[in-house]
Amino acid sequence: MRVGFATLTAVLLFALAGCQSAPTAAKPPARPAVSTPPVQPASGRGDEIIVAGRRFATGTRVVTWLDRGGYDGHNISSPPRAGLAGPPPRRDLIALQRVVDQFVLHYDGSGLSRICFNTLQERKLSVHFLLDVDGTIYQTLDLRERAAHATIANDRSIGIEIANLGAYPEKGKERQILADWYRRDAAGRTVMQVPARIKETGIRTPGFVARPARPDLVRGSIQGQALVQYDFTPEQYAALAKLTATLTRVFPKMTLDYPHGRDGRLITQVLSPGKFASYRGVIGHFHVQQNKVDPGPAFQWKKLFEEIRRGGK
Repeated sequence: MRVGFATLTAVLLFALAGCQSAPTAAKPPARPAVSTPPVQPASGRGDEIIVAGRRFATGTRVVTWLDRGGYDGHNISSPPRAGLAGPPPRRDLIALQRVVDQFVLHYDGSGLSRICFNTLQERKLSVHFLLDVDGTIYQTLDLRERAAHATIANDRSIGIEIANLGAYPEKGKERQILADWYRRDAAGRTVMQVPARIKETGIRTPGFVARPARPDLVRGSIQGQALVQYDFTPEQYAALAKLTATLTRVFPKMTLDYPHGRDGRLITQVLSPGKFASYRGVIGHFHVQQNKVDPGPAFQWKKLFEEIRRGGK
C-alpha cells in the first residue's frame, strides 16, 4: 500500500519525537489524597526551580508553573513518586533524594516549547522541564511528582524536553521538515525560521534569532539508525548546564556523567537491563527505550559537561 508523504511524516514524528512519544497508559491514574508541601515564596531572582516545595537557585532563567506565562502540567501528572505519600511534607525532600538518580534528556520534536507543552497535554503526558530555543527553562511540575516521560525511568528520574525538531533518516522525504524550519541568512549562517502558519511562538526573548551551535546538518547513528539533525542552540547548552549542575547538587545520588564505554565514547543504544538499573547520572531517552533516538546525534554530550565545568557549578 502506498503511503502519502503527510502520513509518512506523521508516523516518523510519532516514532522519533520526544513530545510525541506513546503514552504509557490510556488514562492517567487518579491522584491520591496526600499533603503537598506548600511552595516557598519566590525570591525575585527568576532562576529558581521547585523541589518538594523548596526553591533552589540555578543561575539561569526559569519560569515555573506559578509564574505568569508558565506551563502547568499538574493536571495530568502521575501521583507523587513511590515512598513519598506517607512521610509528612517536611520530609519529602529527604525521601526524594533517596529515589531520584537520573536526568533524562529528550528533544521535543516540536521545535518550540509552547507547541511541545500543548502536545503533551493532548497526549496525557508530562515532563518536569521544557527548554526553549532561547534558553528559557519552564518547570511544569514540582520535582516530587512522577512525570510520564520515559517509561521505566519515570520512578527515579527528572525529565526535560529540549526544543528541537529532532532527527530524521538520512535518506528520506521526512527531511523536508527540517528544510521548512531552517534556512541560510544573507551572511550564509543557518537560522531557525518558524513557519508562518505558527502565529504564537512563545519565545520569551524579544527578537530572539535561534541559531544551531553548528551551522550544518549533523549526521550520526543512534540505535543503529543513520540520522540527520540540526544542533541545539548555544543558549540551550548554557541553560542546560546550569540546570544539570543544580540537579546534581540537590540530588546527591545523581552523578555528573553520561553513559559511555571504557574508551570514553558515548553509548549510542539502549542500555542493558543491568546497566540501566545501576546507572546514575545524565541519560538520553534512547538509553531507556530501544524505539527512541532523542536527544539525537546532534546533541553534544561533551559540550554540555564542558559548559558545566566552565560555570554550571
